[in-house]
Amino acid sequence: MRTFGLLLRLYPASFRNEYGEEMRALHRHRRSIASGPFEVAGLWISTVWDVLVNAARAHADILRQDLRWSSRSLTRAPGFAAAAIAVAALGIGASTASFSTLDRLLLRPLPFPDSDRIVNLWQGQRGASGYNELSPGNYRDWRTQSRSFESMAAIVYRSVNLVSDGSPARLDTVAVTSDFFRVLRVRAQIGRLFGASDFSAEGDVPIVLSDTLWRERFGADPGVLGKRLLLDDEPSIVVGVLARGFEFPDRRLALWSPLDFVEEDYAERDNTYLRGVARLRPGVPIEGARSELAVVSTRMEQAYPIENEKLEPIVWRLREQVGRQPRMLAFALFGAALCVLLIACANLAGLLLARALSRKRELAVRAALGAGRERLVRQLLTESLLVAALGGLLGIGLAWAAGPIVARVLPDALPFGEVPRVDPRALVFALAATAATGILFGLAPALRARSEAASAGLREDARAGGSRRTERLRSLLVAGEVAASVVLLVGAGLLLRALWEIQGRDPGFRTAGVLTMRTTVPLPRYEPTGERERLYRHVLSRVRELPGVESAAYISSLPMVWRGGIWGANLFENQDPAVRRAVSIRQVTPGYFQTLGIPFRRGRDIAET
Repeated sequence: MRTFGLLLRLYPASFRNEYGEEMRALHRHRRSIASGPFEVAGLWISTVWDVLVNAARAHADILRQDLRWSSRSLTRAPGFAAAAIAVAALGIGASTASFSTLDRLLLRPLPFPDSDRIVNLWQGQRGASGYNELSPGNYRDWRTQSRSFESMAAIVYRSVNLVSDGSPARLDTVAVTSDFFRVLRVRAQIGRLFGASDFSAEGDVPIVLSDTLWRERFGADPGVLGKRLLLDDEPSIVVGVLARGFEFPDRRLALWSPLDFVEEDYAERDNTYLRGVARLRPGVPIEGARSELAVVSTRMEQAYPIENEKLEPIVWRLREQVGRQPRMLAFALFGAALCVLLIACANLAGLLLARALSRKRELAVRAALGAGRERLVRQLLTESLLVAALGGLLGIGLAWAAGPIVARVLPDALPFGEVPRVDPRALVFALAATAATGILFGLAPALRARSEAASAGLREDARAGGSRRTERLRSLLVAGEVAASVVLLVGAGLLLRALWEIQGRDPGFRTAGVLTMRTTVPLPRYEPTGERERLYRHVLSRVRELPGVESAAYISSLPMVWRGGIWGANLFENQDPAVRRAVSIRQVTPGYFQTLGIPFRRGRDIAET
């Protein structure tokens, strides 16, 4: 009977108190008339099944009663219900939105088969910080002389003017080598990808569109295959459309084109403009690939001592491409959201405790009518779970609306495609947060209210204050809320201080009244340097003639934006590795320093030629 008594524990306490003895007597009678091991085994199987089914039904009946009671109770107190639901929604919504960003940035596997085997390749110099792109010659040697990689590809970013049936558009694109799609194992949803013949054929350049460009520009028309477009006045033909969500190596990319080299390209070892990407062979660790490329690079340094001086390969997993700043920002955002959730939970627990204590007389009447302590706690806990569930639904809506804003934490140079606002993983987190909010922060007020009601009975007015234990619980909730609030206030204060210092710091150039614009010329029409120079001179002369324009100039990249670079060891006479650093070099036209109000300490401005 001890085993049967344990099975009875599956029923609600009120059900056991009313029918427990009768059920024990019935089971004792059935056990006494059962003979033989098979009959005993059949009896226990049927008993366990009946207990499981009937216990679930009993719990469901009580749950329906508690939900109806809780719904009526919340309806009679709309102010409390609105405040409690709003508090829960704020905490759950903020934490869900921040978790979605953190999950997408650091936890979720990248959307490629065996993405942990995909690596980025860069080149650097031993003893110097920073890294640089690959030169065509170094890329070819790494690809042909290494055995750690299943496939290797190179990428070049390009910006082109698209001319088709609609209005012209400026698109961010990349040119890729033949193994690019093999490295990432991606397929076309319509059409095909590049073949070997596409990298040597003459005539129209084959291109593959992104799903976004295909839908927004061409209305998802399958007839786009074979369509001829003009990219910087160069005839191109659409051969395929990539799968939805594939936007590597950048979420802003619109199309991909073939990248091929001629023998002259491999001779320029110091012309670094290729981004490398490769797939490790199965079973090859990334440390082994680094060691092998180090050996290959040593041979390359010996063969080309000037261009490849102290050449060092840099191999990172694709996930490691996430910078330190986005990581810290994602963690800080998630931590702040958890503080908001804790504050919301503390507020919710305080509201539930105050409401439960204000109903001590009602709970005492229920207890006098036969409701056990377990039954009272269950009723109050059901009410807190209902409030948390309604707040969770509203919080999911808030997280969905805030998703595009929070997703700006993700850097564009990650292959995530469209960032989902609320996906199944975020929903699971929201459900867990909702359950924790309802149970963990609703249980303590329910237990405290049950004890208060049981001790006070019908003698104490419902408006009377609580006991010392209740006051201590309230103090703990307030202390936790204040602690989380202090963390948020300190973090917000430090952020505001940093922003204030940045705003108040002199950047070294004039910003008031300065306007910027970007001029991108189509190639190959303006590929000759002379053609570009004549165009820029013409544009500058026309801009300087505009009313209100004091001066105008060109710069290759705006100030305070890192674009390109050259190693400091090649610029300074001091060859000490401890002081080497990478610097950014920009080309400017005459009048640039005058336009930005940058004074000269020595020397003079660049003169017109």
